Amino acid sequence: MADNNTQQVDSDDGLLFFHTHSLWEVLNAVEKFYECKIYGILDLQEVEEHLKLYDEKYSSVSKQMILEGIEYAYNKVESCWEYEIYLDKVQEYIDTHTALAEDDAYD
Repeated sequence: MADNNTQQVDSDDGLLFFHTHSLWEVLNAVEKFYECKIYGILDLQEVEEHLKLYDEKYSSVSKQMILEGIEYAYNKVESCWEYEIYLDKVQEYIDTHTALAEDDAYD
């Protein structure tokens, strides 16, 4: 019988929680647990949706290219927390690498 003063030990390694909840639910739980605020995130699915809304040409871009674009944007943007600036840098990366690939195809 469990003592009311004893905390229940979580035998789950945490992975089940991550696989059964949305990213936003997980982040909300992390914020509550660590008593912090997470104020920026570049989520693959969300970035992909925003790119497609901007221009349909981005609908055929690979997941890997978008992930590389997110990494590029994260490293390129300095001290700015505006989501649109990060999206601009992802687009810049994709457009540049798509153009380079097309140029190589004609060589």
